[in-house]
Amino acid sequence: MVNFVPQCYPCALRRALCTAERVSDDEWLQQKVVDESMQFLRDSEAGQTPAEKVGGLLKRVHSVLGSSDPWREIRERWFGEMQEASSGMRGLVQQDPDPLGRALLLSARCNVFANEILQSKAIREDLRHLGVRSGDPVDAEFAHDERDLLDSSISAASHILFIHDTAPELPADLILMEQIHARNADIDITSVVCAVPMLLKACPEDADRAGVVGEGGAGQLLAWSSDGLGLVLDEGSEDLRRVVEEADLIVAKGSAHHQTLSGRGLPVFSLVRAKCPVTAAAQSCRIGDLLLIRTD
Repeated sequence: MVNFVPQCYPCALRRALCTAERVSDDEWLQQKVVDESMQFLRDSEAGQTPAEKVGGLLKRVHSVLGSSDPWREIRERWFGEMQEASSGMRGLVQQDPDPLGRALLLSARCNVFANEILQSKAIREDLRHLGVRSGDPVDAEFAHDERDLLDSSISAASHILFIHDTAPELPADLILMEQIHARNADIDITSVVCAVPMLLKACPEDADRAGVVGEGGAGQLLAWSSDGLGLVLDEGSEDLRRVVEEADLIVAKGSAHHQTLSGRGLPVFSLVRAKCPVTAAAQSCRIGDLLLIRTD
């Protein structure tokens, strides 16, 4: 498990400040957010993952700002753009000699939206690696790839739990679920999203608009509620805990879920774009690398 370390402080404060900037350009209010954030980080308990500590911090920031969803406009804009790109992504998958492998790479690359503090230009440059436009570079492989183990797990599974990360990733996630069904037509998929808005996190309304539940996608949709950015089982509903325990395979998008589900003895495969020095150091990779890793 990756704990919150000193290198996490600048990123946490930057995310708090960026959230304040979504609401107001008032310097007094922004300074108040920074002051409250530093106090929260100083007083919060040790031993938490970055996902848990930053989630608690942002909940405090929302309270200071008097806004429950500061990132809504940006989340909706990116979601709309990725919906428009979904036909191109689906075409790439269908034309690829390894459709499931291409779908995995696309879904992982779209995890760039978990790094919401990146400038739009940087996100667009990163997304060029999807290869949707002619002449763009195309992701060829994962930096860490446990595909063989994933393939055997999909073939043997009856029930998969797919834990989504951000809303703009949902169109790519749906394409990936379609390819999982193509590999194992009898498999049942349950999708899980965040119950309440936080950063660019996918919520039930986003999943509904993306068509996550339906033919080729999930059979049902559940929502998790937590103070953190990743699913914390001890804070989940009884129904969610039961589904997690019964799952033959869990696909978890993003480093936040990877952090909070590690060390639980669950059959988790994490699909991640390494977004920060702490994640890169923990996984012995570079920032921006794509990871398909088995989480113990």
